[in-house]
Amino acid sequence: MEKSINQRYVLTEPILPMLSGMLYSGKDLPLRRDVVFFVVESTDEAAKEAYIRKLREVAPLSDNRFLHILDVGMEPNYIFAVLKTFDGKPFIQELKGHRFTPEEAVSKVLELGKGLMDALEEGISGCSVHAANLWLNDDGQLKIINYWEKGTHTQRGAQGLGCLLYQILTRSESIPVSFDTMEHRLREALAAIPHAEQELLISTLRRVWNDQETLASFMLVLQSLRQDTAVRQDVSMPVWDRQVREKTEPESTYEEEEEPVEEEEEAPPRRSLGRTGRKLLVGTAIACLGGAAAFVWLGKHQEEPSGQGTSPAQTEHHAPVQPPHHTYDIPAGPEVANDPNQKKAEDEIVIVPNLIGLQNDTAGKQAMAAGLHFEFAIEVNDREEGTVFKQEPAAHTQVPKGTEIKYWVSKGKQQ
Repeated sequence: MEKSINQRYVLTEPILPMLSGMLYSGKDLPLRRDVVFFVVESTDEAAKEAYIRKLREVAPLSDNRFLHILDVGMEPNYIFAVLKTFDGKPFIQELKGHRFTPEEAVSKVLELGKGLMDALEEGISGCSVHAANLWLNDDGQLKIINYWEKGTHTQRGAQGLGCLLYQILTRSESIPVSFDTMEHRLREALAAIPHAEQELLISTLRRVWNDQETLASFMLVLQSLRQDTAVRQDVSMPVWDRQVREKTEPESTYEEEEEPVEEEEEAPPRRSLGRTGRKLLVGTAIACLGGAAAFVWLGKHQEEPSGQGTSPAQTEHHAPVQPPHHTYDIPAGPEVANDPNQKKAEDEIVIVPNLIGLQNDTAGKQAMAAGLHFEFAIEVNDREEGTVFKQEPAAHTQVPKGTEIKYWVSKGKQQ
């Protein structure tokens, strides 16, 4: 089929039916370029005007994890958006025929999550990251097609990314209605990765499914998993330094020639999760170089009394009594100790993860993965025994690396 629009565009053939419209291939005749069209049928003038306004609101977004809007317009029976075309095809068409490794899946979801956080800074939120709304470039990068309409709860934000990770790992076009069903297939897909990482990922996805993780905290876990993989595979640090630098410096410094950056005095931590906050989140990958060793260390020592808290005997015979406190430090890895170029811990800023609702051991791992020391107290609370119910500083606060945070663990209701 061929259909002319405004004597400028030509729709050539349908590519993929979308939730609210149809994706077509086509051409921009004056500029002699291939484009993609998103076409929505409608004869209601008011509805068409409202839809055009939504398209124009997001059109300025130029992040490379989204198909860029080049033009929008109306015809008597439909609305159209002209999108920049890329080599590749809709991801849903490749999902079943291509097997991605767990490392590739985590990396793709993490990169798409960074795009969502960039879009949040432009006021764009809630777009679907379901596999049916993604474009897969020939270079393997995922791009969001429709980002002007809201996705369902399981398609957007942290839960949307978690479900997308499930889709990629299991090559599934649909999402199960329960996490128990997802877990069975996930364990099969993750059988080749180390058991500790498998358990961390599955437990994190369960919390994501239950809305116990934010987008930022979920990305912290994905970042630590990807960094652990890099360490195992002996990926060279200069490559990773480049990735971190590209996410922590203004875009103008690496779109053109890179200029030397003079060292500046550390600024006070900012409390917002704007562009700086998001990019510092990615910088926490540096703290995760010792993540795998830290997890093993914690597993060996989590249950041992630190000697700094109140003993059980004191708790039984003295009232009132301060709740027991436990403090853990991050063990220094050989890479950090021997690298003369490594920044001092106090010169780096990291983001405090959300620990509320986590089990005690998991909360400690999350804190350590973020590059923090931690202390916890056990108190009577209505929360389930062993569950974190309060933390200081609050989640998503920016603090110097190595800061000691404190969280409170429930020992159940008072008998």
